[in-house]
Amino acid sequence: MSLGRWCLGCLICLLFLACGPDVVYQEEIELPATGWPYADSLTFTFPVTDTSGRYDLVLTVAHTEDFPYQNVYVHLTTHIPSGVLRSQPLSLQLADTFGDWYGDCSGGVCRADISLQEGTRFTEVGEHRLVVGQFSREAVLGEVTGMGFRVVRR
Repeated sequence: MSLGRWCLGCLICLLFLACGPDVVYQEEIELPATGWPYADSLTFTFPVTDTSGRYDLVLTVAHTEDFPYQNVYVHLTTHIPSGVLRSQPLSLQLADTFGDWYGDCSGGVCRADISLQEGTRFTEVGEHRLVVGQFSREAVLGEVTGMGFRVVRR
């Protein structure tokens, strides 16, 4: 193989590696050291400008390795610009049945990405909101340290 073809092959590989996900919105909310109270909801407000594209919606849960459960229950409410609300409770799996954490753990903190929807389309342009409420039996979840949300264009 000639040097020119080898360089061209390397360049093409680099171009493919440089193309990462197209994150159109991302926000992280750090929770207080005292924990996540049942009464406090987390709100992610994001703009939608394209209803023809497909998107992945991903929630990130940060928690300590001392979190005593394999899942956390949340209540999700989506608000779309026309005023329509959609609500549902959801169990977010953080560990498998053997207690091994999903996601990446480092320094005593784990971060698990949880897919809420894959390949979804938005029906309206404008400001959308996702409200995440703590929906467990505990008044305060001290081991949940943060929550993130991102919208990724496919």
